[in-house]
Formats: sequence, C-alpha cells, structure tokens
Amino acid sequence: MAAVYKTSEVEQLLGLGEHVLRYWEKELPILSPNRSLFGRREWTDADISLLLRIRHLVRKRGLGLKETMDVLIMERSGQRAETSAVLAEARASLVGLYFELKALRKGLEQHGKRA
Repeated sequence: MAAVYKTSEVEQLLGLGEHVLRYWEKELPILSPNRSLFGRREWTDADISLLLRIRHLVRKRGLGLKETMDVLIMERSGQRAETSAVLAEARASLVGLYFELKALRKGLEQHGKRA
C-alpha cells in the first residue's frame, strides 16, 4: 500500500501553510489529492513530488500559478514527459525516505527515553 500523509506532515515538509495548499489545489486542477471518508486530504508521494515542483516554480522561478500550470502541462507531454516522469519518481522516493527517517528518529528518541 502506498504511503499516505496528513496535511500537517505535508505542511511541515514543504514549509507551506494549509491555506497555500488549499489555494494551489483550487487554482491548479492537476493537483488533486484523494480524500478520506471524513473529507480530509490524503497526500501521496506523487502529490508531494508535484507540490515540490510547484513550490520550485512559484518560489524559485517566480512564476504565477497560470504559468506554473502551463509548465506542468508541457513537462507532462511531448519529449520532456519521460525526463519529467523520472524526476518525479526520484522526488517521490526522496520524500518517502524523508518520512521513513523521521519515523526511525522518533523511534530512537522514544527508545532513548526508556533507557
């Protein structure tokens, strides 16, 4: 089963507020996380990879959301699609490793408190 992350975890990882995530979701139809039975967002590694790309385009390259959407569409079509897919997979793997390491660190810290 694929990893699912809570919004609070995504906020912490990306340094973005929940309001930013909601706004990007509203403005960028390509960003559409699944919802739980209670309506809470459930973010996957692929969602986080996409959010990392969006954050880069908006913050580092200074693009607006319309331009960001155009870039994302271009990256997912044509000749750049394969390269984009490989990079997205690598980003998703790194995100998965981040959360695994975080869980291991928490376990070690709890184990240290017991000793």
